[in-house]
Amino acid sequence: MSDKPTAEKPLAGLRVVEMSTMITCSLAAMMMRSQGAEVVKVEPVLMGDPMRYVGSQKNGQSALFHNCNRGKRSLAIDLKNESGLEAVKRLAADADIMLNNYRPGVMDALGIGAEVMHALNPRLVNVSVTGFGTVGPLAHRPAYDHVIQGISGLTGMQGGDYEGDPDYDFIKMLICDKVTAYTVAQAATAALVARASTGEGQHIDISMLHACLAFMWPDGMMGHTLHDDDVLDMPPMSESYQVLNTKDGSIACTALTDNHWEAILKLIDREDLKDDERFANLPARMMNLPDIMKVLKAGVTELSMAEVMSAFEAADIPSTQCETRSTVSHNEQVQAIGALETYVTENMGKLTAPTPPVLFSGAATSLAEPSPSHGQHSREIMRELGFDDTAIDALAEKGALAG
Repeated sequence: MSDKPTAEKPLAGLRVVEMSTMITCSLAAMMMRSQGAEVVKVEPVLMGDPMRYVGSQKNGQSALFHNCNRGKRSLAIDLKNESGLEAVKRLAADADIMLNNYRPGVMDALGIGAEVMHALNPRLVNVSVTGFGTVGPLAHRPAYDHVIQGISGLTGMQGGDYEGDPDYDFIKMLICDKVTAYTVAQAATAALVARASTGEGQHIDISMLHACLAFMWPDGMMGHTLHDDDVLDMPPMSESYQVLNTKDGSIACTALTDNHWEAILKLIDREDLKDDERFANLPARMMNLPDIMKVLKAGVTELSMAEVMSAFEAADIPSTQCETRSTVSHNEQVQAIGALETYVTENMGKLTAPTPPVLFSGAATSLAEPSPSHGQHSREIMRELGFDDTAIDALAEKGALAG
């Protein structure tokens, strides 16, 4: 790895220390790794990050863990051991970014809270991620993705709660964890920009709840943004997102403009509806979405996907065929942009993972690297921190170091 930033690797030469389990900080740190940073993942000494054992796995390492930890080094050490704590302090003293997702007060109790870290390294950008924040009645409660989906309103939105009583349901992926991870990565690198001017690092607090509220608000909460009595209330834009089932496949589309609507009416042979007041313009169509969708869905059932897609392309209607998790990697557009890469690692064999999505200077990059086994680099890192083999062996014998 180059120790100097390049156009494609702008974070080269920087060190990130990640003290976390599960997804929020792990994914954020991996994004920084893809941009050139060195990442040391500090894990509990007994079983490490529990994410290793969640979902599909091989040789004791899960695909989920791999997808959030490629390219890192693992130090498995007991933070309640004096030498273990000293090792983390030495890491922090030479780090640029430090991430943790412990509950409020845990880092202070360990003796490595924000004030201690700042005294050790005034240039350190120190990010603490919590579920609910550092104050309030839920501050010390545990939080996982589904919990934040619930309290943020995301579960209500899936059932269309703008119509009345919500039919609560979850988004079927760890969206809150990942939204928070992107927020963490952006905030940490923004603090690095500030440090370039001030010479000082800073402590940053980010809660999953706050990050997810900010994420969902622009469109998901536009109906609860304006409060005056003369507001014209309309369903969320996402209600116009529909899947049309043709006789041989399904299409995701949204038809917003008058030209789009006219093209669809011609396609399904319903031009008699052009003068229907319910569909006369975009506001009217948004107010009558259920009626519109009955017309559209019924109109394409006997058409082929090729027929519908050809008409949609001619009218420049935003649309695409629907893929499944089994077929998406074979999609021509996905392949054209090089979004996925397949490679082999010693521990996990052949696998497929995303390439870094940001093309700095227009250049594609790769993160075809293994994820570390638990404590794989413990001894190597401890030597780099100035511990001799006798001290390292002693820690291992006490069960304070794994690897």
